[in-house]
Amino acid sequence: MSNMHHFKETVFRKFESGDFFRASSKNFPALKGLAVQGLDLAPGAVREPHSHPNANQLDYCVSGEGRVGIVGPEGETHYLDLKPGDISFVPQGFLHWIENTGSEPLSFLVVLSHEEPQTIELSEMLTGVPDATLANMYGVPESVFEAIPDRTVVIGGGYGREPASAPLKMVAAE
Repeated sequence: MSNMHHFKETVFRKFESGDFFRASSKNFPALKGLAVQGLDLAPGAVREPHSHPNANQLDYCVSGEGRVGIVGPEGETHYLDLKPGDISFVPQGFLHWIENTGSEPLSFLVVLSHEEPQTIELSEMLTGVPDATLANMYGVPESVFEAIPDRTVVIGGGYGREPASAPLKMVAAE
């Protein structure tokens, strides 16, 4: 078993607005009980909101400026603005995302507390529920949800748009 892995040489997924790297027990057997992910995002790009039902997440900002958004089970929200050297923590099962809020590329290192973390993307949740059900639930026309593309996003945004710059405040659910 090797104790070394060429992390950035094995792109897990490549997107127009960034790259996603992953080391887990599948491609780096030395990892026991955790997985490591890398995320490089162009200015304005967003790592899609998602959750990990079986893992906590620790984020480390390597370079650039980013925001980690977190939504908890009681509806509490956290918007954490990170700069190089800052870390954030996302509890298991919480909805969260990472966005590049700066004008330079953003690089994050993410450590997950499971060697094979599960991920549920928001786009998968939305496309998995019938449009008629969503329309009925929110009291809006079904066409609102028909306009949402039927695909998994993972990394989106950053297509010539300005990055988010206004700081957000933490808000508690009522």
